[in-house]
Amino acid sequence: MVSYPKYGKPFEPGEFYHVYNQAVGNQNIFLSSENYRFFLDKYRIYAKDNFSTYAFCLLKNHFHFLIKVHDKTQVDQTSERFRRLFISYAKSFNKNYNRKGALFEKHFKRVKIESNEQLLWTIYYIHRNPVHHNVVKSFKKFRWSSYPVILSNKNTRLKRREVFKLFTNREKFIEFHERNILEDKLLGKINFKE
Repeated sequence: MVSYPKYGKPFEPGEFYHVYNQAVGNQNIFLSSENYRFFLDKYRIYAKDNFSTYAFCLLKNHFHFLIKVHDKTQVDQTSERFRRLFISYAKSFNKNYNRKGALFEKHFKRVKIESNEQLLWTIYYIHRNPVHHNVVKSFKKFRWSSYPVILSNKNTRLKRREVFKLFTNREKFIEFHERNILEDKLLGKINFKE
């Protein structure tokens, strides 16, 4: 029987994963727009040539990514890239805010995507996160999410075309999100602080 670390099985080449982590305790990972930008810049560096990004959302105290590991990536390489990202960001954050110690939970989480249905719902789940956590009333323009980036015409490293294909097309992508966020609100799965 194979024994895996607490945080899960190794990333497998060619597979999709929902990757997420949070700050230690009740702290925040992002305190300014510059923090968000810096984290995304570092993320792009460590993702390059290792995995592709299909969706993301950054909130003050946690983040979510949907990635697909490249076919030729070595088994331990993706975990190592994320580890280096967290260390690099934490060092910079600690220096800027005159703090010491860990910033992220020790073991970041990952969930392997096992079906196309799970893939669609994970993308939606990631995009609805700022509404779910009462950060905004509409996910459509949340600045630190892939949703507005995917719908824009700006150049991006996100797999925009592939995301649209997963939902059939751009219109179905929008429809899926709008229909399900409305249903979540109607069923009380999402409550807003007025």
